[in-house]
Amino acid sequence: MTSEAPIKTEKLVICACRKYRKIPQDVLEEAVKVAASEGVPCEIVPDLCLEAVSGRTFSDNERILACQTRAVRAMFGAETDCLDGQKVNQETVREAVRALATPQNWVPWFPVIDASRCVNCGKCADFCMFGVYEKADGAFRVVHPAACKTDCPACARICPANAIIFPKSREGRLNGALDEPVKPSPDDQTSFRERLEYRKKVRLFRDS
Repeated sequence: MTSEAPIKTEKLVICACRKYRKIPQDVLEEAVKVAASEGVPCEIVPDLCLEAVSGRTFSDNERILACQTRAVRAMFGAETDCLDGQKVNQETVREAVRALATPQNWVPWFPVIDASRCVNCGKCADFCMFGVYEKADGAFRVVHPAACKTDCPACARICPANAIIFPKSREGRLNGALDEPVKPSPDDQTSFRERLEYRKKVRLFRDS
């Protein structure tokens, strides 16, 4: 199993500030251009302040380019990853956006969830030690795909609904090739219980 570092940020969100235009136009245009050339997903929102009032939140795999970092963090949380549009220029924003690009040696091995089978039991999130899964709007989702460890399909083996698919796996019950779900084996269930017990011990040790 390889151990490539996970991608810290996967998406750039740019505030266009449609009325006040507080980000220099050359900086905004350069960010969009570099994001496209580097394969970094980019979303332009007309007004980030309106997004805050509407209740939008941002995950830690999104970086925001907006007017001032302090203002953004006050609206969306102290840990929000933000590029300060008042302090960057074309060169610095170019470097920052390129840093978000997927590493060339990253193998896109990660799980996807078959929503038609998933029962939202949460065993995948309990089992995974790398933060690949999170619960949002009552459902478990893959939110940090690059944090998954290459060639590790363990969460799919213990999924009681056989709802987790690893497209690159060679095993039929794990890669979506089988039409009918396959229940976890007794060995898989035992492994799941042992892993959970190990995690509990690790947490207790860290908290002590």
